[in-house]
Amino acid sequence: MSVIGFDTSNYTTSIAFFDGAGGENCSRLLPVKQGELGLRQSDAVFAHIKSLPELSGRLFSHVDGKRIDAIAVSTRPRAVEGSYMPCFMVGYSHAKMLSDTLGVPMYEVSH
Repeated sequence: MSVIGFDTSNYTTSIAFFDGAGGENCSRLLPVKQGELGLRQSDAVFAHIKSLPELSGRLFSHVDGKRIDAIAVSTRPRAVEGSYMPCFMVGYSHAKMLSDTLGVPMYEVSH
């Protein structure tokens, strides 16, 4: 089974491909200013929106979309009720669009 995975946490933007035997991950750390401990959610969301097109372009430049069987996406920090961060919606929206376009199932996971 070939899967595309998305993760848009508060630290890294990632898109990956795995075919059951091997794969590839394209990711980028979010920019955190020197001396700061992290990012506001709005800044993380904007960074993911800026990064995903370039990262997905890099991945799909040599991964055949016709071979994709499923999409996986992290939609929450932890697998508990009420666990939520806005930055995960960026990955969800891209994953949902790709799932609908390819007509393959999408699986939501915690990161």
